[in-house]
Amino acid sequence: MIRILGAVLVVAASAGIGFSYSFRLGRRLEQLRQLQRMAMLLKGEISYGCAALPEALSCVGRKLPEPFARFLGQMAGRLREYPDKSFQEVFQEEAEENLEQSALTAKDKEALMQMGAFLGYLDKDMQLKTMELYLQELEREIEDAKDSVPGKQKLCQSLGIMGGLFLAILLI
Repeated sequence: MIRILGAVLVVAASAGIGFSYSFRLGRRLEQLRQLQRMAMLLKGEISYGCAALPEALSCVGRKLPEPFARFLGQMAGRLREYPDKSFQEVFQEEAEENLEQSALTAKDKEALMQMGAFLGYLDKDMQLKTMELYLQELEREIEDAKDSVPGKQKLCQSLGIMGGLFLAILLI
């Protein structure tokens, strides 16, 4: 009886791990789309709104879901509070703090950091070109993810269940 209960728990835990990873893959795709929306809104604020960067960040942050709303809001607040700090430094600190628990990969975060490195100190045209380049890279990443995520999700779910069954058989 205890062996059967243990086997069921092993299968359930393994399946849970597989489904959890599958969910994380889907969440990454959604967060990439939110990053794309964030970059497009920021580009619009910079080019058409002619707002200062803290105000543009604050305005865009109100239009996005978490964790990006918190990220942009806190960054705007820190830029107002510490005007002598470089934008790149504030951007990097806030990204590390607020996007730590996101589903974004290290590659995604690195691309975001590179965009943030050039956003704060260049002239308006260069900032817009930087945003355009980031949007193109993001579009490619979203297309790749759209193509591969459904298959990877099914694979993770199947591997979770099958791995649990395999372990249960070994333990019995």
